[in-house]
Amino acid sequence: MRKIWISINVFFWTLFFGIGSIISIKLSNNKNNFKYYGIKWSEMLIKASGVQLEIIGEHNIKDNKNYIFAPNHSSFMDFPVLFVAINKYLVFVAKKELKKIPIFKSILNVSGFIFVDRDNTSDAIDSLNELKSDIKNTPRSVVVFPEGTRSSSNQLQSFKKGAAVLSINTGLPIIPVYIMGSFDWWDTKNFRKNSNKIVVNFGKPIITENKQYEDRKNITNSIKKEITKLQNNEI
Repeated sequence: MRKIWISINVFFWTLFFGIGSIISIKLSNNKNNFKYYGIKWSEMLIKASGVQLEIIGEHNIKDNKNYIFAPNHSSFMDFPVLFVAINKYLVFVAKKELKKIPIFKSILNVSGFIFVDRDNTSDAIDSLNELKSDIKNTPRSVVVFPEGTRSSSNQLQSFKKGAAVLSINTGLPIIPVYIMGSFDWWDTKNFRKNSNKIVVNFGKPIITENKQYEDRKNITNSIKKEITKLQNNEI
């Protein structure tokens, strides 16, 4: 029942705010307008879902800086809670399968998202280089899920190197993020069996200035180590 209700809301609010964002960005030629629509879309979904959002570590995020955010990924609700918790012009590195959904493709293209083929390393690198060039023209923060896909449990999966490579190429610091409660919330059969609480915990920035492509594995290991600390409340 929960997933049906969420699906209805996702469809409605995506059409409502998505079309609004396309019109606004096209008329103004300003991708930064997406911040407003992304956050409003997220607030409506959080409200409709009954999620109680708690944010920890927001002092690690400076208002005048952009970052690459590297969170664990457990459910669809990770997207709206990150939009609200980060509160910046924010885009995601999205899986190429979303291009098959016409409205999503239009919204994400106009807003500055990038589509990545997770099974083709060469194409994925080309996509990240395209994003790097676009960031120079219109600065923004980026979310890259290091696990590459949604986890089927509360356990962290193996990490891919995309966040590290993008950080090296752009010079943007990496903020490790642990999202707690998202998996349990999505896995619950109905609204009454849990408190609906989701916690977004931001770690300290990982600086990659002067790092080289060869350092991507060590940086990725550092991301996973910091997220594990957040998961175990060691920070």
